[in-house]
Amino acid sequence: MKKLLLVTILLMIGACGMTKKDLGLEKKTPDASGAVSKEELILPPNYNLRPVVPMEQAAK
Repeated sequence: MKKLLLVTILLMIGACGMTKKDLGLEKKTPDASGAVSKEELILPPNYNLRPVVPMEQAAK
């Protein structure tokens, strides 16, 4: 009889939402308001310039 009472009490405590949260049994969903947006990538102003070729390779 004591075991039945103990099991009943444990089930009642486990049904409580705060108990599940405190014990880590509740699934945590991500919060969309905490998301960080990234800035867009910006190309440097001289992006269209060609790379410098050393004089030794330019003569060939």
